[in-house]
Amino acid sequence: MTSTMAPVEKPYLQLTLDTLADRLSLNDPSTPQACDKRVFQPKGYPKQCIIDGEIWPAVFEPEKVRSAKKLKVRDDDVFVCTYPKCGTTWVQHICAQLMEKFYDEGQVSELSFTSPMIEKMGAEYCDKLESPRLLKTHFNYHNTPKSKKAKYIFVGRNPKDCVTSYYHHNLAFKLYNWADGDFNTFVELFCTGQLAFGDYFDHLYSWMPHVNDENVLFVTYEQMSTDLRAQVVRIGNFLGGRAKEMVEDDEILSNIVDDSYIDSMRKKQHRYFPQGSLNLPFFRRGGVRNWTNYLNARQSNQISCIWRARFLGTEALNWWRDEICWDPDAPDALADTPDIVVTADEEEFDSEELCSVSRRVSCFLSPDFIPERRLSVMSSGFGSVWSLAVQQAVV
Repeated sequence: MTSTMAPVEKPYLQLTLDTLADRLSLNDPSTPQACDKRVFQPKGYPKQCIIDGEIWPAVFEPEKVRSAKKLKVRDDDVFVCTYPKCGTTWVQHICAQLMEKFYDEGQVSELSFTSPMIEKMGAEYCDKLESPRLLKTHFNYHNTPKSKKAKYIFVGRNPKDCVTSYYHHNLAFKLYNWADGDFNTFVELFCTGQLAFGDYFDHLYSWMPHVNDENVLFVTYEQMSTDLRAQVVRIGNFLGGRAKEMVEDDEILSNIVDDSYIDSMRKKQHRYFPQGSLNLPFFRRGGVRNWTNYLNARQSNQISCIWRARFLGTEALNWWRDEICWDPDAPDALADTPDIVVTADEEEFDSEELCSVSRRVSCFLSPDFIPERRLSVMSSGFGSVWSLAVQQAVV
């Protein structure tokens, strides 16, 4: 069905297949394949790289990413597993207080070293850490090192607050070389899976069947925002042992909770990352539905459409009904109104035209939605094959 919507000028999407192919040296038959990485930064995009068909920050190294997938898991390991900006550092900070005897300001190195991201630091670094290890990963479920005895805390967040926070994350970290990045560009990259660490929807989809596994605890950012104390207790009970004893002590529990509010963590940012790596403060305002200050009606409906297409018929469809709806007072909180008037200059549109489902069960915007030629570098995280998907708009 051809959209009647007037063409929208989006110069940041004016990237042809040939242009990107030249940038990635894809047309050169002598180009080495999986043995190394390909760093790329088309105009207006964050700086990223491709390793084995997956999109990563440009500073990541192939041998470390690959070794992390084969990491030898110990029985007492604790993994904090998330898509970026879903509460990773927040849960790490809580777990560190429950697990590390000397976790206090000035007594240990940054959390990024004591509780490393395994795909960034590699297996060799992680193997040198003393047990019990608190490890972080943005791997999807399929790539996460597994053990029936290790414990995994999977942290989720609604996609609209996630994309908003991830945008500011890309502005803040120097490694993305994107301090003046455009929000509209970022939303399109998010919706088409073209960001470091891959597709948000694929990532969540991979973990969804395992959130009730015996050694997996599913926590959401929204739950922590609503009742932090209750979630600290849940985490402590899940970890067991000393951590369980700590959350059963009201005084200790109160101290942990007080130190874990975003305002408290914001005052001690040097605890988490080397400050020289940042353009801006790491912590912003936090909270829920902050996306309403950034996403317009079209972008909100776009994400809702993808969400419905990907998770229809699953329990995930109900996880964030109120958090992602455009109108919180609507009778059906999940469904953005299908006939939203975006601006005075644009015609009404049907939300069903905003997405289509590909053969890999990922959602792409229909070519009618973006009149220009589109290109997607997709990262499914399932293997070493990656593709360039190009659609020519029908105007």
